[in-house]
Amino acid sequence: MSNKNIAVPGDFLSTEEEYIPGKNTYVSEEGDVCSDSLGKSEIDNTEKSVSVDSLKNVEMLDVGTTVYVKVSMIKPNSVFVEIIAAEKDGKKRVVPGAMAAIPVRNISRDYVEKLGDFFGVGDIVKAKVSFYAPYGTDLTTSEHDLGVIKAFCKKCRKPLYLFGKQLKCRSCGSNESRKISNDYMLK
Repeated sequence: MSNKNIAVPGDFLSTEEEYIPGKNTYVSEEGDVCSDSLGKSEIDNTEKSVSVDSLKNVEMLDVGTTVYVKVSMIKPNSVFVEIIAAEKDGKKRVVPGAMAAIPVRNISRDYVEKLGDFFGVGDIVKAKVSFYAPYGTDLTTSEHDLGVIKAFCKKCRKPLYLFGKQLKCRSCGSNESRKISNDYMLK
């Protein structure tokens, strides 16, 4: 990497072993130092750090922000997700590697018996931030336009297609249910 390059959010800058994260950077789960902003990447060989001189301010998450998340774990009372993208009032928000939860009370207006009937690991979900604090973020999918926008078969992991109100796998023939968003991608 040269001393000055343009970086975009999510760009790999170095490994944590090479340089420590500086301004406008974060460490991924894999131990990579990545950019969280659009700007010029800068290496400080004296301090052994890498940072990004941001070209614009990044807005943080707050209540009401629409987020797109990937389901990583389903527990009896919560669904744990990784935030992929976020936007509010037409402005994108940068939230690299942020984790959040969808508590059972925020999943649907209907009675929720088993969370596995509403979500599957790997599903892409459109949700909104219902609570935000530095120590945790809760999301909601109870509105009609929120929910799964792309689901994957629990048997063969292929994408599920929406036929009416039923999700079907074209590969293995499995029928599954989810909390489907009005914006479901595969019809």
